[in-house]
Amino acid sequence: MDVTIIAETFDPSKGGIPRYNYEISKIKDIKNAIDFSKNLKNKSILDKYLNKKLRRKQILERNLDKLGNVLHFTQPEIMFRSKTLKNRKIILTVHDLAVFGTMKVRNLYGDLRALSFRKQFEFAINRADRIMVNSTQTRDELIEILKTNPGKIVIDSLGIEEKFKPTDDKKEGIIGYFGGFNNRKRVGKLIEDFIESALSNKLKLVVYGNNEDYPILKKKYERFGSIVFNDKIPEDELVKTINTFDYFVYPTSYEGFGLPLLECIACGIPSFVYNDAVLPEEAKKYAIEIEKLDDIMKTDYKELQKDFAKKAEEVKKEFSWEKTRATLLEEYGKLLQ
Repeated sequence: MDVTIIAETFDPSKGGIPRYNYEISKIKDIKNAIDFSKNLKNKSILDKYLNKKLRRKQILERNLDKLGNVLHFTQPEIMFRSKTLKNRKIILTVHDLAVFGTMKVRNLYGDLRALSFRKQFEFAINRADRIMVNSTQTRDELIEILKTNPGKIVIDSLGIEEKFKPTDDKKEGIIGYFGGFNNRKRVGKLIEDFIESALSNKLKLVVYGNNEDYPILKKKYERFGSIVFNDKIPEDELVKTINTFDYFVYPTSYEGFGLPLLECIACGIPSFVYNDAVLPEEAKKYAIEIEKLDDIMKTDYKELQKDFAKKAEEVKKEFSWEKTRATLLEEYGKLLQ
């Protein structure tokens, strides 16, 4: 199949988008894949600027003769005006519209990022022949915010690997968190809520490190004995670690999908989101909404375990990488006709 997948990285340990890249790269029929991370430096602000303005474009143009007739860019940030696009069909995956502050979650940081990325996003979306989105929420935001033609948009949810399932690992009195640490993830809100709650006398909040604001939060809060900061969970220990949680709380203000939440639910872990979070209904329906952290104790724990044991089965039926890949294959085929 004359298709090239173009991605920032295919390392699934780097987060939701890289995990998506990794899973779709398993499509055996594609021609090849371009991994920008193997050729880019990210040591400084200058490197990031050069990557955005020059280096990615150079990598593609050096590989011009090796590219397929269909190019699949796995996020708008890595698509740009280039001769590599000429006479080729373009598939673009849009995971969320966080850079635009979204329809409901507005802040100065989002507005400033929108100024930087708006033209690139709009070019990518307008040039794409097909736009893949993870949820109805992202579809609706594209139509509302960027006035995208609905006929170009295809919903193709992310999947959950088979390895995510309940195990017999011993519970350790833990409220767990892993995932991103930028502003919209609101990990600081979760920590402050925990400190003020009665739960801080009964349980531990264990936060697993990542990049972004993690070091700042660790420095600020590690003096509290009931809050534990651990290194990022290795990929081969992720399922085992999740299964030691008594609860998982996803404090994010906005997500285009919410993969960590669904992976925890697939493991049968009682999982919660704040009731002001903007999350796709496809994912949010499986979690319990709370106003404050003490609300997680309103339901008997044994009842929660029964409830989430059922949800673990349901969520695996609804979301699978096989479905994700099958939908993509169908769209590739249509563009190659």
